[in-house]
Amino acid sequence: MFKILGYNPIHKEIYLKALQHKSYSINENNERLEFLGDAILDFIVAKQLYLEYPRREEGFLSQQRAIIVGRKHLNLVGKKILLDSDIKNRLKVIPKSVYGNTLESIIGAIYIDKGIKQAEQFITKHICSSRFIEELSDIDYKSKLIKLSQKLKLKTTYKVLNREGPSHKQEFLVAVYIENIKKAEAKASSIKEAEQKAAKKAYNSVF
Repeated sequence: MFKILGYNPIHKEIYLKALQHKSYSINENNERLEFLGDAILDFIVAKQLYLEYPRREEGFLSQQRAIIVGRKHLNLVGKKILLDSDIKNRLKVIPKSVYGNTLESIIGAIYIDKGIKQAEQFITKHICSSRFIEELSDIDYKSKLIKLSQKLKLKTTYKVLNREGPSHKQEFLVAVYIENIKKAEAKASSIKEAEQKAAKKAYNSVF
């Protein structure tokens, strides 16, 4: 488990407690750390969204935060980075929610051990940059950008700027242009995915 931290903990015992489910110990479990981690996660995600989207309104920021700190997303991230053997429990089957709760407990432990900056680094790396966010957002930014451009009578086009790597593992760099002015670019393993990423960047920065 300590490998995912990216540093040597000062107080290892607090991390071990963060991994203890209440089924393992009624008195020595991670619920208090989970409470703390949840509050820290909300704060860090709100701060990052505020800085990343300076032009977006409160409603958009709240919606994005809800996706990132949502239980479904945290469960997916927790399941990805934690092994079942990491979580100390006496359950026959580990419910999905335990992974997300344990993840929040780890954030609480990081804060106590190393402070807010280290907690922010962990959250940025594993949660704010998660590949699951776009899946859960369920937003087709390419379509949204086209609809808005048509409404404003603006021409939107895409162009593949570069492709690299072997044929079975290529990476594409795609740019999106509005009125022949490049507004954003993005890389992905397919042209379609790169277009979506570029469209999202353009949509959030231009509109």
